[in-house]
Formats: sequence, structure tokens, C-alpha cells
Amino acid sequence: MEKVKILWSGITGRTGKEAVEIAKESDSVEISAGLSRNNVDYYNYDELDNIKEDFDVIVDFSHKDSFDRVLDFALKVKKPIVIGTAGLTEEQMKRFEEASKIIPVFRGGNFRFDVKKFIDEVVEYAKKSEKESFDLIETHYKTKKVPSETAKVVAKRVLDETGKQVNIKSLLEYDELINDWKIDDLRCRVIGFKELAENVLEIARMMKAKTASGVYDLDRLLKEQELIDLHNFLIEAKKETYANETAPIVTSTRRGSRDYEYIKDNWTYHDTYFGGIDFQGQEVVYHRGDTPTWGMVYYGRTLDESLSEEAMDKALRPALMQVGKDDTIPVRGPKEFENQGYKYTFKVTGDLTNFEGEETIEKEGAKIYTLKCHGGRIRK
Repeated sequence: MEKVKILWSGITGRTGKEAVEIAKESDSVEISAGLSRNNVDYYNYDELDNIKEDFDVIVDFSHKDSFDRVLDFALKVKKPIVIGTAGLTEEQMKRFEEASKIIPVFRGGNFRFDVKKFIDEVVEYAKKSEKESFDLIETHYKTKKVPSETAKVVAKRVLDETGKQVNIKSLLEYDELINDWKIDDLRCRVIGFKELAENVLEIARMMKAKTASGVYDLDRLLKEQELIDLHNFLIEAKKETYANETAPIVTSTRRGSRDYEYIKDNWTYHDTYFGGIDFQGQEVVYHRGDTPTWGMVYYGRTLDESLSEEAMDKALRPALMQVGKDDTIPVRGPKEFENQGYKYTFKVTGDLTNFEGEETIEKEGAKIYTLKCHGGRIRK
């Protein structure tokens, strides 16, 4: 894996120092250069045009007085920028929103993955609760600026998605670097800056592949990344199940069904189908345990029964093993595939979140098989 190279602005700050140490041991990112206001070991903000090191993404955790120069530089070199600098003025915030039309820009009230999970849980709790308002008690280290950006995000999301109010009560009590948020029985606590630095480095890695398309935040970034991960997982899963002649059939989940399953990391793919010459089935992908996140239903017919097994072995399975070879979404095979006199075609509209498709097999110009499928994302 080629490492994503990062130019870190504010490298001598608490988050920057942690990031430097983490990057030294990382297989996916490296900090190739740094910017500091007063450390001679790094470039200062008058030396931006003197930077010789190559970099893919700019991370800015500096000071609002340096921000404009860093943003101008990002626009000049056309590189994505991850903005973590606090206290930006309304004019500066307007500038990075305008910049997001030209370069990929990440800016959020939260950079921590665990905190995002907490925010999502609060929103779901608010949706189900009969209460019309909630008290968010946040307790931080004594020099923290409050209310925190996280608290503001919680309040805004709850209001936007439920119409309910969140009342923020901020306390500065800790001598150590502790941040704590609590609503009723829901709580999130983070300590120090190591985890924050790890999360920012991962955000920078993901931002490298983005295009200019409005301001990214963690919620949007992770939703898009989940689709990318699903895309890649489906390619692997398809090649390790029905399409692969050596793939084992697993225990039947329904009377008369044939089942395949593939598991990797936090993803599980399960395919259940009935029949042979004519058949129907369903595929479901689960993410992080038993949560169904994607599915597809399909029905196939063999129009020339004398060629049923031969067509499967010489056309369908080999075509399905070509999944991911072109830009077709990885739900069946490629757009076209030919083998030993057979021609396979797959036409699909939509994307992984919502699609419809039809595949056909011809022999000597005559259609001998057809399948229709549709599916997409599963959400509660």
C-alpha cells in the first residue's frame, strides 16, 4: 500500500506532536513536511512556496491567524485540506466553503470516530424519546473553549432531525486532557490527543481520493467510505461464492435452499437461492455483526434447457468471476464477456444504493438465458 503523504500545519501543537509519533509506525500515512509558527525544525508560514517535499493532503491544526495563508496555498497547489483550526471568523468559514468548490475540503465540529458514534446514538435516542428537550452536560479540561464544537453538533443534529432542543451545560473541571459528554444514560469520554491524532490521520488518508464537492464532515466521509468498502467487499465475496466452482455450500437457511457465505473483517455476505434451470434468490450483506446493510433479489430463467449446465459452466460462472474488471457496479458480472461461443451481457442502472439490472447469455446470436435483479442499501 502506498502511503498518503501529509503536510501538517501546526505540527508542534498537541495533536500534531501525537500525529508525528503515530505516523512513524504507520503503514498507510506519513507526515512528509510540517509547518510551525516558531520552530526552526519546520517550515514557517512565510516559506510555503519553499516546500520541497511531496504531499497529497494538507492538515491544518494551527491558528486562525495562519489559516488564510494555508488555505490560499492549498488552492494554489490544488490539494485536499483537512481543517481543524478553531476560532475561525465568519469570513474565514465562508472562504473555506467557497474553496470546497475547487478542492476537497474537510471541516467538522468533530474528528473523533467514537464521538461520532455517540452523536448518532443521541440522535436515535431523541427520535424515540417522548421528551421534547434534553440536557447535554459536557465536562472538559480547564482550558477548553466551551461550548465545544461537539456539543454544538449534537444540538444541531437533534434539532434538524427531530425538532427537539438540546440545552448545553458546560463545565471546566479536569486538570488532565479529558473531554466528557453526557445525555441521560448516554455518555462519551475521550482522554488526551493520541486518539484524535489517529482519527485525523485516517480522515486525511480518506480525503486523498475525494473530489471538490462541498464541505465534507465525518458523517459524510464515513458514509461514502462505507460504500467504497462495500464495493470492494462485494467484489471479493462474489469471487469466493457461487461464481467460484470450488466454493463450499454452507448450511441451508431455508427449506430447499442452497447457501453461500463469505466473511471478512466486519463484513458478512450471504447468498440464498432456490432452483437451477429456473431460479430465484437473495443476497444480503451484514456490517458489524447482524446489521443488514445491503441486499439484492434476483430471478433467472434458462430459455434453452438443453444448454443449462453448459451455459452456467462456460458463460455465467466465468463472467461472474470477472466482477470488478470494469466500471460496472459489482452486483453481477461485467458489461460484456465472451467465452467458447457464449456471449454474456449485463445492463444495470443506478448505483449500489439503488439499482436494477438484467443479464443475458447468447449462443450464436440466440438468447438462451436471462436474469433480472434489483436491490440497494438497507436502512431502518
